[in-house]
Amino acid sequence: MSSNGPTPSTNQPAWRRALKIHAIRFFFVGGFFLLWEVASGRWIEAFLISSPSKIWLAFLKVYQSGELTTNTWVTFQEIAIGFPVGALTGIWTGYIFGRSKALADIFEPIIIALYGVPRTALAPLFIVWLGIGIWSKVGVVFILVFFLNFFNTYAGMKQLDQEFVDLARLMGANRWRLSFRVILPAVSPYIITGFKTSIPFSVIGAITGEFIAATEGLGYYIRAAAGVFRTADVFVGIAVLMIIVILMNKVADLIERRVLRWQTQSESVQVQG
Repeated sequence: MSSNGPTPSTNQPAWRRALKIHAIRFFFVGGFFLLWEVASGRWIEAFLISSPSKIWLAFLKVYQSGELTTNTWVTFQEIAIGFPVGALTGIWTGYIFGRSKALADIFEPIIIALYGVPRTALAPLFIVWLGIGIWSKVGVVFILVFFLNFFNTYAGMKQLDQEFVDLARLMGANRWRLSFRVILPAVSPYIITGFKTSIPFSVIGAITGEFIAATEGLGYYIRAAAGVFRTADVFVGIAVLMIIVILMNKVADLIERRVLRWQTQSESVQVQG
């Protein structure tokens, strides 16, 4: 007769585990920045990689001048408009295609063909159509976000168990209850996956548009700084973009916990021999 011993990881208090994770994360991040600071100018040319101290000084300079705030606000507007519109449109289209086989058979090859077109090739067209203002970048963000949410929602609809739908109909569920009480909750994990996956792509779309043609925005700021070899300013722009993605992911996590509160959450899978 054999017995498995207790697993310390599952018995460990949550606060202790969180403290351990933060300590390890701080160790790796702090070690990386320390190595970067030492390497700059000593092993690698400083103008190629700059250094954390120079990046911090550059951040303070552009923040105090207002240049960073202005450019960040422009990029934020482009994402704030294009992302929700693209996500909701993609989710709605994927849902409609999943409900209607005729629509899916007619338009699915067309959407796949459009998805195959590189978004960098579409960005100049949006600039020609909508100008160099924020709306051309909103268009690029919309396209990137739309396809990711569409395909994830559509995949969820195709995986939907028809027995759930038939059972709900037998119980007298009308179209509204069938959609919002049965179908959408069933495919919500796919929807959330598409929603979260499209967050960094929305930032990529905005920056790609700004790289091609813009007079303001973080992409414009990074391109202008790189053109005169201000490496520290380039890293400032990149750091702000990373912060935007992190904050958007935090909001998406809150939405996920609320939408999928009915689902049992598992932090890890324990595999025992």
